Amino acid sequence: MIARLRRLVQHNLPAKILALVVALILWGYVMNDQNPAIESTYTVQLDVINAPEGYKITKDTSSVKLKVRGPRSLFVSASDSDFKAYVDLSNLDSGKHEVKVQTVLPQGFELVEAKPDTVTFTLDRIIQKTIHAEFIVTGSTAPGTTVARVSPSVETVTIEGAESDIRDVTRVIGYVGLAGNNEDFSLKVPLTAINSDGREVAGVTIYPSSAEVSVQLARGLTKKIVTIQPDLGSDLEQGYELGTVRVDPTKIEIAGRDDMLAKISSIETEKISLAGLTKNADKTVQLVLPDGVTVTNHAVTVHIEIRAKKKAT
Repeated sequence: MIARLRRLVQHNLPAKILALVVALILWGYVMNDQNPAIESTYTVQLDVINAPEGYKITKDTSSVKLKVRGPRSLFVSASDSDFKAYVDLSNLDSGKHEVKVQTVLPQGFELVEAKPDTVTFTLDRIIQKTIHAEFIVTGSTAPGTTVARVSPSVETVTIEGAESDIRDVTRVIGYVGLAGNNEDFSLKVPLTAINSDGREVAGVTIYPSSAEVSVQLARGLTKKIVTIQPDLGSDLEQGYELGTVRVDPTKIEIAGRDDMLAKISSIETEKISLAGLTKNADKTVQLVLPDGVTVTNHAVTVHIEIRAKKKAT
């Protein structure tokens, strides 16, 4: 029986092998004709893995276009969710980084192209900073009254955010509206972080975010408008000179007894140190008030111009 099977297999063996090869070629041709390799593009969400903690992370794109190739039959059931694109942020620190896009494709597909194939990531460290809180009184009290004292529940606050945003913050302010009050009152004042242009710095969190402010009013006082004189220190760095110095506001309304106000034509600020200044700066400083004199806003901003001395030729 075995001998007969062997003779049957070996009989005309070359012709049988040739027939098998031809059959395989024809099968491949038919399959390629009926199920050819084609290309298609899928837009997928860019995933991030191993993102370092304690950073604000931004990227220049949130999606990637993947051009893939595969047999036509595989595309029938394929969808965007079957294809993955991701970046690995392991061992990255502050700054800008070009990160290679990695992909995961279903079996049977091959990647033709990823657009973009690299993505720019910016890592900005989250930091905290303690800063003085300023309370600016707006509006007017009832006729015959003036503000004697403004007492906030906090003097300093903590700001938190990306390092670049924190550097932009020059002041934290809250506005205390008088709203025609004729008696002492208290109110909750929200706080805002602003830059040197007076615009709010987005993305910065303030702790606490608001303060309780008590306003004490006085009656029977005379009011007078006087100029503000900045008291500048003499500790400017060598090689630099002082340019224009401007106070904002330039004048302020004070209140007190007639005999006290008659002697006052201007109010000085506290001493302003110039140590370490090598470029223009804004300083928020307190006013120095004589006893018995009150003012609505105790703080003013002094804009100081600093420039390098010209070298002698």
